[in-house]
Amino acid sequence: MLAIDYPSRVSGIGKLLVDPWYWVPAPPEDPLGARSPEVIADLLETIAFFVERWHETVVEGLENVPDGPALLVGNHNGGTMAPDMFALMVAWWRRRGVEEPAYGLMHDAAFRLVPVGRMLSRLGAVPAHPDHARQLLRRGAKVLVYPGGDIDAYRPAARRGEIVFGQRRGFVRVALRAGVPIVPVVSAGAHDALYIATDGRELVRKTGLKKLLRIEVLPVSFGLPWGVFLGTPPYLPLPVRMKVRVLEPMRWEGGPELADDPDAVLRLREEVRERMQAALDEMIAEGRWGRRPLSGLFARERTGRA
Repeated sequence: MLAIDYPSRVSGIGKLLVDPWYWVPAPPEDPLGARSPEVIADLLETIAFFVERWHETVVEGLENVPDGPALLVGNHNGGTMAPDMFALMVAWWRRRGVEEPAYGLMHDAAFRLVPVGRMLSRLGAVPAHPDHARQLLRRGAKVLVYPGGDIDAYRPAARRGEIVFGQRRGFVRVALRAGVPIVPVVSAGAHDALYIATDGRELVRKTGLKKLLRIEVLPVSFGLPWGVFLGTPPYLPLPVRMKVRVLEPMRWEGGPELADDPDAVLRLREEVRERMQAALDEMIAEGRWGRRPLSGLFARERTGRA
């Protein structure tokens, strides 16, 4: 492949236009080794434009993330486009730099779309699997996981104020066996970037799509540019005001063997969920997070970052 020497003034988007393969390298021998600080630095301001201008974002509590390995556990909002996830990423890169090893677990469906999967892997995405999380934590990395996955990301609009994990509790076992703290991350407002009428969970179960595609939902949503649509395609998020709050780390005594006690794992999962729900309730009570007037896009207001 022809190597291109880019002038320093060429941005990440400029490189994409000049050489699309810049974003889609050959897969590395180490599936966890594709993260590229150079690519993150190139794309940072492009992502930040949507986080800080299209949306209005406040991120607070990053100082609560401890040094060393940690498992960050978030609530998932806004479907495939997850605007609050990108808000957290931008704030993290600006505060801690792009070199510090930080990764996010992502549903393996995204990696089946090879160009998309490889591009996201350069930003630090890895296929969601407990072994991957444990390997990264052993390397001293920060790992972000959304335990609710698609059932949380596509919960109906009527449940926008809930933390939805379903029966999932593997993240607790990962943290206990790795001996690392769980750092809860809670966001409010981002779920309004997409209007979800129903998550279609019963339809998925009855049609067998749950086993075939490893999905839990087949939502009916309203969003740009599709109007009303079925499924989980990419979309243009509606502008929202959102707040992301990083809570203090949670640690437990008992050691790795606690991960083999189902009752203890369930109890700890509920401790995490309840703490996150209390924080979400508090942010919702503030009353300012959610759909943003289009007129706000043209205001010269600065985004708040903690």
